[in-house]
Amino acid sequence: MRYSIILTLLAAAMPLAAETQSYDVVVVGGSSGGIGAAIGAARLGVSVALVEDTPVLGGMISNGISNIDSYSYESQCGLFEEFREEVRKHYEPLFGKDPFFKLGNGMPPHINGRSFAAHESLRGGRWEPHVADAILKRKAAELPNLKIFYKRFATKAVMEGNRITGVATETDAGEPILFTAKVVVDATHEADVAASAGAPFRKGREARSALEPHAGKVHFFNHTGEFLPGSTGEGDEAMVSSGLRLCIKNYPKEAGEAHVMTEPPPGYAKEKYIHSAYRGTPGVPHGKSEMNTNPIGSELQLINWNWAESDRAGRRKIYETYRNNALGFLYYLQHERGFRHLGLPDDEFKDNGNVPYRIYIRESRRIEGDDLMTEADINPFINGNGLIPPLRKNSIGIGEYPIDSKPVRPKSDLTTPDKGEGDFYLVNASIAFQVPYGSLLPQKTEGLLVPVALSATHVAFSSIRMDPTWMSLGQSAGIAAAMSVKKGTPPRMLPLEELQKEMVGQKLKIAFYWDVEGTHPAFAEIQLLSAKGVVDGNADRCFRPDEPLTRAEAARFIFRAFGLWTSVSNVHFTDVPHTHPAFREIETLFDNGAMPVFGIDALWPKEGGYDAKQHSGFRQKNNIGEFKPDQPVTEAELSALIGWFKGRTNQSDRGDRAPLLAPSEAPAITRGEACRTILAALPTAHSAK
Repeated sequence: MRYSIILTLLAAAMPLAAETQSYDVVVVGGSSGGIGAAIGAARLGVSVALVEDTPVLGGMISNGISNIDSYSYESQCGLFEEFREEVRKHYEPLFGKDPFFKLGNGMPPHINGRSFAAHESLRGGRWEPHVADAILKRKAAELPNLKIFYKRFATKAVMEGNRITGVATETDAGEPILFTAKVVVDATHEADVAASAGAPFRKGREARSALEPHAGKVHFFNHTGEFLPGSTGEGDEAMVSSGLRLCIKNYPKEAGEAHVMTEPPPGYAKEKYIHSAYRGTPGVPHGKSEMNTNPIGSELQLINWNWAESDRAGRRKIYETYRNNALGFLYYLQHERGFRHLGLPDDEFKDNGNVPYRIYIRESRRIEGDDLMTEADINPFINGNGLIPPLRKNSIGIGEYPIDSKPVRPKSDLTTPDKGEGDFYLVNASIAFQVPYGSLLPQKTEGLLVPVALSATHVAFSSIRMDPTWMSLGQSAGIAAAMSVKKGTPPRMLPLEELQKEMVGQKLKIAFYWDVEGTHPAFAEIQLLSAKGVVDGNADRCFRPDEPLTRAEAARFIFRAFGLWTSVSNVHFTDVPHTHPAFREIETLFDNGAMPVFGIDALWPKEGGYDAKQHSGFRQKNNIGEFKPDQPVTEAELSALIGWFKGRTNQSDRGDRAPLLAPSEAPAITRGEACRTILAALPTAHSAK
């Protein structure tokens, strides 16, 4: 009897043998980026496992962030746009009945006159946490090749040399599963898998530099846009604040006071909350609100600086500190400010004391990737003087949100109006941006994609780190992972054009325009050619896809599409001076014999043979006629241009001339239709469906 008891105790003490499960793609972290990656990969038919350490999907979308953190609907795309539409449909029965659901400009507007906080309730911009979780779980359930493992923690990356081949996991009860995979996506906020795999990473704040005027140690007053004394720009290991984003419910009087806390949580001190500002005004459907108050209130600084390095027990201890702080703030509001109508919602997080399962880790480790995003990618004035940032031809996603850095230390000096060291919110120094593929690829590590804790400086990350952006980047990472599996090619070796084609096929945007939605017939072609730098919009970032293509625009598009060498020999046209924006492209087409396409034949034959009196000097004929740069182009003219340059190279005989095209009354081709025609003709591109 005693022997059998000893054997039983020994068996209980021994670690369980790990079960092994194999998938094409393993995604670690059910964050917004994680569910994006899992669905993006699964939609391409590969087998996918998603490992999530809570019982809900979507990360902070289902853990207290209940509104869209984006500054334009036009930057939202892919799965997130599907999510927003599902939110809108869910609450549609309340439209016209509940005054909460209304349109209204978000705060604060942008100098471009169009960007604003795009989270209107009537457009699916606000939701309850349990609704977000349910929508994302329904989306996942549509894919039988996607399996989700809840309440399971990644413990270690499994490596063969510098290539990741799997992830070891376990539950709180110690039940292990080893997941093997051809490609792994680390969608954690902390880059836990990447760090375990040996990928290099950075933490904290970089020092101020030419590309980063807001980097390093900063004291900034958002209301006036001024730096305060102490803004030395020194780099350090400081981390922005974190918090437990409580969902708060406004209870009616008839509900009684069962929701009012009777005892404060451990460590409560009302003095901590005196200088806070929060009233619980409903900002979420059904009378709910996000408790998002900093620098004083529901968030804390300093304690999260070692979050990434902490083990599971250490993180749980930090979580409890944040939980007690947030509940202490609620207790303060109820008992010191008399907001007894506020309380935890009885229909959210039912198995967790009605509080979220995770704290909001805005920023932690950030991988060192093949590309590094800096403030110059977000702030268009650093490398230019307009509202368009530099082109990223290897773009795999877009986003738009102000550069939003939170305090790194408690606000202790109340004699200054700023929110504390490290805080700044730059609306007009940010614009819709592209994210390069290389920022998802950790250096020195193969078979791994990191769409959440991606390669960016602190300042750039402060704009990127929003769920709409993370979800689309995750979806792009999932697509890349699936393509890697199907092609047997490492993620960093994938053909970029094929990768981008798959992404726009899932309605992801890789270039930003105000007027090109995923439903436009030429959406894919416009996106792909824009990423290649072949086509572009106007200074206001409008593409005008349904407007006629002009001769000047055709010249610019053809010049770029075929990689023509600039060739300017004269100023040939009276209506195309050297200051015209398409001057060099039009003149290059002239020098390459393309003018007959527009009915403009060669001039030299009219001069006849050599006449010493006429031709022996140095006279030149400038402004010899009109080009009509604003005249619309017909489909026949564009096809003739493409046909001419498809058969030529930059070394072809410049004396050759395209066939003379007779004038036509045919309708003009639109800019969108032109993109479809051009992309289909390019030998290195794949025509999009």
